[in-house]
Order: sequence, then structure tokens, then C-alpha cells
Amino acid sequence: MNAIDYMDERPPPKMEERLLLIGSGNRKLRYSEIITYRVAQLHTRFNAQSTRILQTVSDISLSQWRILTVVNSSNDVTHTKISSISRIDKGQISRAVKSLIKDGYLETEDDLDDHRKSYLRLTPQASELLAKTLPLMQKRHDVLTDSLSDDQRTVLFEAFDTLDNLTELTEFT
Repeated sequence: MNAIDYMDERPPPKMEERLLLIGSGNRKLRYSEIITYRVAQLHTRFNAQSTRILQTVSDISLSQWRILTVVNSSNDVTHTKISSISRIDKGQISRAVKSLIKDGYLETEDDLDDHRKSYLRLTPQASELLAKTLPLMQKRHDVLTDSLSDDQRTVLFEAFDTLDNLTELTEFT
């Protein structure tokens, strides 16, 4: 039996066993041990879950839904305000807002003092949609929250804050 035959008989290694990163001191790290990789994977799975939930009652995307919830929760919402609250890319916001206006979920209202600025308003159609989707997404949030103890939630959010504060670093000496 040659090496190729032997390799064909073995099951392929799990992704985390194949993907290695060499850390400081030549320490080999599995991708499953890399914080940014784990966060990205979890983010992807949560987004997919949210999308599946939304698709049961609507045809809007997750980013469109997030924009509608920001407009729903605040007065005088502009593209800039959506970006600062949601941290969604401004280009993605612009495309999603155009689509939401075209589909009848949002309307614009010009600022009377600054004609360069316009505010986004929900239409009755958007309010109906949110009445269907918000309870589903709230239930999902409750399940996620309730799956952690108070201590776990405290530690998790403290860790999020610590990592968020480190996102501006570019020098790692």
C-alpha cells in the first residue's frame, strides 16, 4: 500500500485539525483557539439563524430588518444615525434603504432647515412587518440569554468590552 492509498482510506481531518496558525514562540494554534476566528464563525451562524427566522414571515434581508428596527426605535433617523447605532457599512445601508423605500417599508422626510438631510420613517407596511418579526426575534434573544447564567452573561459582556477596546490597536509589540 503506498502513501496515497493510505491517505484515501483515512477520513479527512476535521477543519480545526487541519487549519493551524503559528503563534508567538512557534506555538501552533488550531483555528478553533483563535478568538477572531471563533467570533466570525459564531457571527456567521447567528446571522444564518436570524435570516431563517425572518424568512418564515417576510421577504426582507437581515440587514434590512436591522435598519427597520433602528428606525422603529428612534426619532429623526438618518443614514448616519443608522450607521453609528448598527455599525452596518454606509454603502450597505444606502442600498438597503433604497430597496426598503422601493418596497414600501420606508419613507423619507426632508429636514426643513437642512435640505441635504432627510429622515427615515416607517410606513404602515413596515409596522405590520415588525409586529410579526419582533416577537420572533425577541424569543430568539430570550433563548440565547436564558441559556447563560447571570455570571456567564457578565463575563461574556466584560470580554466583549475588552475585545472591543482592542479593535483600534494596530501595533502588537
